[in-house]
Amino acid sequence: MMNENLSMSLFPRFICNKATLLSFAVLSSFSVSLPVAMATEPAALTIYNSQDKGPVEAVAAAYEKKTGVKITFRDNGAPALAQQIIAEGKKTPADIFYAEYTSALVSLSNKGLLADIPAGSFQQIPAQYSDNQHKWLGITARSFVIMYNQTMIHEEQLPHSVMDFAKPEWQGKFAYNPRAAAFLEMIVAVEKTVGYDAAKNWLAGIKKNGKAYPTNTAMVLDVDRGEVATAINGDNYWLAVAKDKGADKLNVKVHYVGHQDPGALITVSGVGIPEYAPHRAEAEKFVAYLVSPEGQNILAQAAGDTPLRPGIISAVALKPFDKLDASPVTSAQIGDASDALQLEKAVGLN
Repeated sequence: MMNENLSMSLFPRFICNKATLLSFAVLSSFSVSLPVAMATEPAALTIYNSQDKGPVEAVAAAYEKKTGVKITFRDNGAPALAQQIIAEGKKTPADIFYAEYTSALVSLSNKGLLADIPAGSFQQIPAQYSDNQHKWLGITARSFVIMYNQTMIHEEQLPHSVMDFAKPEWQGKFAYNPRAAAFLEMIVAVEKTVGYDAAKNWLAGIKKNGKAYPTNTAMVLDVDRGEVATAINGDNYWLAVAKDKGADKLNVKVHYVGHQDPGALITVSGVGIPEYAPHRAEAEKFVAYLVSPEGQNILAQAAGDTPLRPGIISAVALKPFDKLDASPVTSAQIGDASDALQLEKAVGLN
């Protein structure tokens, strides 16, 4: 409402007739209506998203319908989005960073650019899939596997471990993607399992024996066509191709390595809230929805990954995590995967 002293200074000798009183009433009603209108503007969130298109958008659409919060996306690879948040600093518009792999989240956390996520959200997900400092939270995950062409090789002929691919007998018989974030995480798992020197020797053998591919999907398709007999890959990429072409029509099949091998590593997709997120309180509510039964069930229907909340059954997952006998190396132990880049550089892979 207009300040009384201000109104008297503006109109010191004004006669307060009916017209004057009416004009004051109009001004007064305008001055109080503006903040009310501003208060009723719908909330909004901006998600920086590096996950494959579909799952996160499905959850966002459900959340918009449930709450009225408007959600917009900026899509790119996880390293590029992390660098963008670093460059934007305090001016970032990002409220949520949804990363396909956690190494990019760790990079931001190490630079002090992720806020704490409320403990209530962390309690919904098993601790091994998230950051013990509560800076990022696992949402879904997938497992490394050996993919193979069933017309070229029988499952029982596959190597006991991904470590065996460095042996001479596997030369020219497998594919890998040295640029993939997931493969970098597996390199770290190898290092954590056998030590730096042995990991370096193994990676040199991988470089010598394997066929390097630029994308994970290309490996699935080439194994299916018989261009190469096997590949080290994530099971989610097989699922994506199987969904498109039909699993019964594929020659490429999936083998779970098990026995806590580095080739049985579980890799995680997770979220973080940037330290300078403009709508942090609303971002915290969205993260809580992501790990709620409702949010995780939506992901279970839309994603090739497995939701991480206990009791949520994936519609497409090939094998439950508790049956994988997976590598004990966690995403938190993998960190930002910088060790993998150093190892690749040491053997001439980058």
